Amino acid sequence: MATTDKYDRQLRLWGANGQRALGSTCVVLVGSSACGTETLKNLVLPGVGSFLVLDDDEGGVDCSGAVNGAIKVESAPKLDESLLKFGASSSNFFLSPISKHAEDDAHQLSSAARSCALLSELNPDVSGYHSTVASLESVDYSSFLSSLMASPPKTSDGGAASKILVIAADQPSTVTLPLSHACYTKSIPLLCVRSYGLLGYVRIQTAAPYHAIIEAKPAHRIPDLRLSQWPLFEGLTKVASTVSNLDEMEDTKDHSHVPFVVILLQALDKWRKSVDSGGDAGGRPRYPNTFAEKGDFRKVVECMAKNLNNEINFEEAVREAHLCWADGRVSDDVKMVLDRVNEEAFLGSAVKSGMDVEGTTPLPSHVLQFQLLALALKRFLKDSDGYPPLEGTIPDMTSDTTRYVALQEAYKQQAEKDKATLTGLVKTILAECEENSNGCDLLVTMPSDEEILTFCKQARYLRILETRPFFAEYKIQDKSSPALAPLAGMFSATDVSHFDAIQSETRDDLMMATMDPYETDPVQTPLLWWIALRACDCFFDRHQHYPGKHEQELALEADANEVYRYMVQVAESLGLSENDFIKEHILDHAKGKELAKEVVRYDEAEIHNIAAIIGGVASQESVKLITGQYVPFDDTYIYNGIASTAGVYRF
Repeated sequence: MATTDKYDRQLRLWGANGQRALGSTCVVLVGSSACGTETLKNLVLPGVGSFLVLDDDEGGVDCSGAVNGAIKVESAPKLDESLLKFGASSSNFFLSPISKHAEDDAHQLSSAARSCALLSELNPDVSGYHSTVASLESVDYSSFLSSLMASPPKTSDGGAASKILVIAADQPSTVTLPLSHACYTKSIPLLCVRSYGLLGYVRIQTAAPYHAIIEAKPAHRIPDLRLSQWPLFEGLTKVASTVSNLDEMEDTKDHSHVPFVVILLQALDKWRKSVDSGGDAGGRPRYPNTFAEKGDFRKVVECMAKNLNNEINFEEAVREAHLCWADGRVSDDVKMVLDRVNEEAFLGSAVKSGMDVEGTTPLPSHVLQFQLLALALKRFLKDSDGYPPLEGTIPDMTSDTTRYVALQEAYKQQAEKDKATLTGLVKTILAECEENSNGCDLLVTMPSDEEILTFCKQARYLRILETRPFFAEYKIQDKSSPALAPLAGMFSATDVSHFDAIQSETRDDLMMATMDPYETDPVQTPLLWWIALRACDCFFDRHQHYPGKHEQELALEADANEVYRYMVQVAESLGLSENDFIKEHILDHAKGKELAKEVVRYDEAEIHNIAAIIGGVASQESVKLITGQYVPFDDTYIYNGIASTAGVYRF
């Protein structure tokens, strides 16, 4: 494992936990295009555990990847000077022209081997592997992924990767559809990346059943001070009682160093007396609720200051007054996450049965561990009036050292109590799993102390992300695609019906997106170009090549006409045929045809500048999926290099 200093800057972003997750992951790149190698480059540099480049054979290159129907995985070849010579017109800086290996002139290196060799040089802590097959379309991806899961490639420290992430780079539907289905049934996250002329996109397919995010790390965190919780926890009450009455405090220096937390609590008492309210029927006192009441409360705080301009602590109290009415209970987003965790279903999934039910996807271990903690949190909330475990940290504030340390200690001790309570609930749930196991092994284990601590600190920001599988999306957008027919039986055995329920919600999202077009030139709105790219996929499915292959003027015109027909078809499948924006820019024949002509002109060209941008975005989202930190986009990022604009859409 690399030293801490080497990865110092990225550790500040995702910490030691994130780096460990990155170092225990194997990234599988299907296709060694510029887009794919750029994505992989940005994962090799920060220290992913290992990677495997899988690509098909080129003319004249020996295909050694298939052995008795299985896929042979080989280590990265040694680097020689021939691999560092690139043509002037090269569109991939990680894929040199075919050359003979220095040690064996009779053996030429495949695309997978050459890109693997160059990528491995970027970081000696990362183990690179490659495999070449006769055709990516003929690969049994389900068996391939099963073999990888059973025997994952070794990392540089000799360990085995515990996670797998698959990236499909610039692949047609004949590859992405079976790969998408295999990843979904194996609960492996998949990214489809593509650069196509001046356009590009990244499509995320989360692992089934969903991607759990404990460390969402929102840009703005509200301090967890629990000033609106009633009753106040004992430690906070004790610290607040050390200042009996601010109005009677004569020492101006002492007065200007009372923590704003204490000021706000005393201000609440004064405000309640002024409004003559006894609180609600449950005994909870009244808090400022209306806009006028909140304004009056701030005036009470200001009046408590001896000289507001010279007392920073009172300025802080006015600024942070909203903490007195901010509800510290879990948000609706967190409730939605917890509602997805069914206790009865978890108790059944947590036991290793040894039997696979056809059409079902087994829950991966990290999801089960998340559900274990989520169930414990649900039980915790029932006994705490909906308040999650206290984070235990306080923000910087103007205060004397004694009171600040006392306040800090009070929050820390209460957080430790809440953590101990949650730990006890986790143990109780595990004991219930043992009782229901009938002697079978459990698939969940007791989380470490550090994992429980992290969960408690992040409980207010739990998130899940579930995207529609790519194969399910494709079936809707191009129902008559010839690429679907050979896979129909396989797809029908997998239940994705729950995604149909959110189809109307997705359509509403797209409708809303059309109301915010690119302001300088609406025709450059990324959604329009995505429809054009999807039409190119429809064209490929029927001709086995992308539009623009033949340079004759009549052929290009015919391709553009056909691509435009598919654009109209895709727009209708998305439920946008009655949308005014789509009517103007797609369904209008003249304007829609111009979009079709532009993508036909590209002829699937690969421009490394565009690939670098797409690779940067894809690698960033890959890190989010690997570490379980930050929130990935949902679900497709589209980049328009013509106008240097981008958008995120859900399909």
